[in-house]
Amino acid sequence: MICENIEFHNIAEINGGVLYRIPLSVCDALSVPTFDADGKFLYDYSGHRACARTTVGAELRFCADGDGFTLRIATEKSVDVTVFNGDFQCAAVRTVPGENTLAFERGDAVKGVGARSRNRFAASLWRVCLDGDGDITFRSLEAENVRPPRAEELPRLRLLAYGSSISQGCNSACQQLNYLSVCAQLLGADLANKSIAGGCFCEKEMSDYLLSEPYDALYLETGTNIADRPAAVIEERMGGLLRRACENAPGKPVFIVTPFPVFDEVSATAAPYRDNFARSRKVIEEVARSYKNAVLVEGRSLLDRDYYLCSDILHPSTFGQAMMGVNAAAILKKYLPVQK
Repeated sequence: MICENIEFHNIAEINGGVLYRIPLSVCDALSVPTFDADGKFLYDYSGHRACARTTVGAELRFCADGDGFTLRIATEKSVDVTVFNGDFQCAAVRTVPGENTLAFERGDAVKGVGARSRNRFAASLWRVCLDGDGDITFRSLEAENVRPPRAEELPRLRLLAYGSSISQGCNSACQQLNYLSVCAQLLGADLANKSIAGGCFCEKEMSDYLLSEPYDALYLETGTNIADRPAAVIEERMGGLLRRACENAPGKPVFIVTPFPVFDEVSATAAPYRDNFARSRKVIEEVARSYKNAVLVEGRSLLDRDYYLCSDILHPSTFGQAMMGVNAAAILKKYLPVQK
């Protein structure tokens, strides 16, 4: 999205200045039925709507004359702001709840960086990464002759991702080190991360939105949170999305990830989830066998060391996320064009 000569990457909508990486109408439609142990319907759960509104992997991208800029944003909660000159980290600050005025300057050393030293982005490009909970409201950006980035200043390959809190990068101390971000950096790809912590229930509204987005490759980690629902719900929702994804662009790879080894697969005192994961795995494997562009990715091949997990035996640690990203890049690159 381009607004005020700034590219708002991984932002689908700006409403009253508030940044949404998923359209607000989609966020407000998210829900999933909840059942008791006997399969009796209890209620529709919608607690993941707030997580869909979190700002994860969002960036303000622009070029400008001069060596600095001033950004004014209001944040409902504290938010991490990481600024890059292309691929080179320039600054990292944390906002306070309320109004924030943030000024940044480009250092002399980075001005001489040539094209051979870049990975994904031109060094002249400002990237302001915003990651945090609660509403983030864009007020203004002050700089000389602001313009949006040109195609040659950006990665050519776009990776679109949808998954659970693991793929959103929860529990990682730094969003730039969540496994999908690390994977994208190593692949030279541009990541649009639409993962939803506590969610990823493959609602029709979310599926429609996801498949309307541009991408060169699609990454779907959908078998985690939905796994404790009845098989019919898993088939209808997750199976429906996976099949639609494979049919949506037959010439583009769709990476379909099996559940990660967590909970009782690692600890005798953790939640018993093995049987739940067997239900979602069954659907994932069936879809992967049915489409030529589907690539089955074993969760264990990404999270290949149990100690990559935090003590909740569910979410990877910061180190675990980074190592999973290395593993993911090694697998995905076999199916993607090499980026120079």
